[in-house]
Formats: sequence, C-alpha cells, structure tokens
Amino acid sequence: MTKLFHEELSYTVRGVLIDVHNKLGSTLPEKFYQEAITYGLRQQGITCTPEQRFEVIYRNLPVGAYYIDHWLENGKILLEIKVTPQILPIHQAQAISYLKLTNADLAIVANFGENLFQDKRLPNFLRNQTAKFKWQSRLFQNLPYSESLKCLDTALQQVHFFLGSGFIHRVYRQALMIELQYQNLNYEPISKIPIYYQNQFLGMQAVQVIKIENEVLLGAFAVKNINEAMELKMKKLLKYFSVKLGVLANFYGEQLKIVVVQ
Repeated sequence: MTKLFHEELSYTVRGVLIDVHNKLGSTLPEKFYQEAITYGLRQQGITCTPEQRFEVIYRNLPVGAYYIDHWLENGKILLEIKVTPQILPIHQAQAISYLKLTNADLAIVANFGENLFQDKRLPNFLRNQTAKFKWQSRLFQNLPYSESLKCLDTALQQVHFFLGSGFIHRVYRQALMIELQYQNLNYEPISKIPIYYQNQFLGMQAVQVIKIENEVLLGAFAVKNINEAMELKMKKLLKYFSVKLGVLANFYGEQLKIVVVQ
C-alpha cells in the first residue's frame, strides 16, 4: 500500500475543514471559510500562512505572481478553498499546477459549496519527473501554415504545457512573450489604443494584445469561455491595425482552446 503523504497532519487538517463546514454550513463567501480555517488550524498548532504569495517563473524569468489560499507547515500541504456545486477537474488541474511550481508535498482542494463537505487529496508525484514537451496537433486548422504561424502554434502549446491552468491573464501573456523570443518571432505588446469621435480624442482604451510579425494579433486569456463580444472586439482591432488574422488563446481549462478571427 502506498504511504500517504503527511498522514497525521492531513488527518488533523481535514478535521478542521469538516468542523468549519459543520459550524458555518455551505455557500458562504469564501473569505469566511478562509478566516475560520486559519483560526482552526492555528488552534491545532499548525503553522498556516493564508494568501501565501509566490512568483511564477517561466524559462527562469518571473512572469507574475499568484496566491495559495493556505500554505501549511512550510510547504507540507497547500490548501485551496472552493465554494462550488462540486470539485471539478479544472480545480484539480489548478492545484496540480500549484504543486509543480511550489514543490509542496500535498495539495488539498476543499469545497464548501454543498451540504456535504467535499475534499480531494493530490500528492506531488511530479517531483523528480522530467516533463517533456510533446507536440499534440495543429492548433490552426484550415489556414495557410506559414513559418510564423507554426512557431506561434509551438509557443502557445509550450506555455500551456509548462504552466498549466490556474493563473491570471497577465501571467500567460508575459510567458508568451518570453516564448515568442525563443521562437524567434518579432512581436509588439499593445496595451492601449486611442479612441476618437469625429477627430475628437476621447481617451485611451485598454486592449492587451500582442502583434506578431505584423501578421497576427494575439489575445491571451484565462476565462471559462471565449464569447462573441471578445471575437467582435478582436475584429475591430484587426481593422484598426490592418492585420488579417486574430487569435484568441484561452488557458483556463485543462486543454488549450483557440479561436481564430479573420
């Protein structure tokens, strides 16, 4: 039988989580559970840092920060809190991404969104394993596959492979710009454009896209779904920059999702 990671500690932690659920019930805002768990863990003598900050590193360069809900005993356990109908594969994938980047021993995903308490233990089996990038499939179907588009395809897949899910938009954008350099692609990050009405300047609009080789506009996101409004915005930007091809890349889920806008 495989030995459980930190069996005694995780047993005590689970007892605190169940007690918090029993006392507070379900579907409260997450901050109440977080504060109660912090108090309960410390009452048990467990070292606990809520909202522990970590740097996200991509190719040895920082690309942003993220926060672990609870960091226990200097990395023996990281605890993620959810208030949802159920623990989904995406929640587990996010916790695994955090394990990989923090090198914690064990992740626990705890859900307070139902009448019955739910949790999932995820041991860090990634340690000492060398991840190898594998080309999966072409992301851009039915398009002329120029050399720059092929390199962009690789860059998107590399970033998703090494970072996984669970981070904010900015982290993926920063990592992509590093990867675009590795792929020898010229790019220009664009954060704002001017808005005019009848030659009257109205102000600057945030756009957050990357122009690649003057051929492609790339938008990188971490959202549940890319909607029609995002596609329409990309079409306007294509017209503004006189670029024919737009790419919306969504890093939210377990699989990288691509929407091509022309």
